[in-house]
Amino acid sequence: MKVLSLFGSAVVAASALLTLIPSTAAHMAMSNPPGQAGPWTKNQSNQVHAFIGFKGKKFPCGGYPKGPVTKYRAGQTINVRFWVFGVPSWTKFPPKGGLNTARHGGGACEFSLSYDGGKSWKVIGQYTRTCPDVYYEWPVLIPKNVPSCNDSNKCLFAWSWTAYATNQYYHHCANIQITGDPKGRLPELDMTVVDVPGRNVRQNVHARGDGKGGKSAGPNRDERARSTNGFYAYGGKAGKKGIDLGLVRS
Repeated sequence: MKVLSLFGSAVVAASALLTLIPSTAAHMAMSNPPGQAGPWTKNQSNQVHAFIGFKGKKFPCGGYPKGPVTKYRAGQTINVRFWVFGVPSWTKFPPKGGLNTARHGGGACEFSLSYDGGKSWKVIGQYTRTCPDVYYEWPVLIPKNVPSCNDSNKCLFAWSWTAYATNQYYHHCANIQITGDPKGRLPELDMTVVDVPGRNVRQNVHARGDGKGGKSAGPNRDERARSTNGFYAYGGKAGKKGIDLGLVRS
């Protein structure tokens, strides 16, 4: 996992931000691909949307059982979608307006692959400030040169989110299979991990966001291009650095 580099200092303390942005129990979960423990599984958890550490929720993936398996091929784009309680159907998009999505003012999202059951993670997409938001799709390209991964118990796609208005880290996973390049390589960029209790990672960290509690402006055009044009592939320009996630100490 990547060692976090912190940029500058927080302009406003997280405790003050929480008074400005709704902080209900809504939060979010990943519905496309369908993540573990969601309402589309046999093992639904009412804490699937919660942050890592909430009532002992474990890292990685929340510690949930295997969920639905989605099959992909290298070079395919995943149009990631999010879900909150109050959305009557996770298959219909976009959801109705007026939802309390508890975006916590946005933050920094990463989308990553694991081929070893969550022991290691490699980033294939990054969005900052406006992510996440249930009203938009967040496209992420599976690099054309990744190897195949056939064991759906070990092959995982994850969304991770460092929130803006509170020092919370979210991590939700989906079981997948990938048909890839026989000579392929995984990307070099390690997934960022912060604010996970009991682990040797940076604590009291949040991300610069858009400060909005409701609907955002959606994916940034440049970040969307990077997340869909091979920027994160092995040999791509992201390398081991990626983009500035805007992470700061509270």
